[in-house]
Amino acid sequence: MKADYTDKNEMKIIQDMKIEINNFAQGDTAISYDEGKRCYELIKKSLQDKEKVFLDFAGINYVIMAFLNPVIGELIIENGEDVMKKVEIENANIDILKKIKMVQEGAFLKRTDLNE
Repeated sequence: MKADYTDKNEMKIIQDMKIEINNFAQGDTAISYDEGKRCYELIKKSLQDKEKVFLDFAGINYVIMAFLNPVIGELIIENGEDVMKKVEIENANIDILKKIKMVQEGAFLKRTDLNE
């Protein structure tokens, strides 16, 4: 939690949410679409109440697209690419970051197609 001073007399409390991906994984691997969907629902709910959501990949060595599609892809498709300004990725290895980028790019394209 941090304080954001909007003016001299008013203080707005900003709460951030940390979601640990290992709670949705089997050991060090996140491979389940259903667990990805469950994680997505938590992210969606958290973004309604919080300023920022941190996705912590600590202890996760491998992720498949089926897990990331709801976590990142559906989030972007439903909320637009600006939603990613409220989502921060922590402790993800380079392979996970590459897959996240691929899912983001696919969701941006799909969202563009839906808006045409």
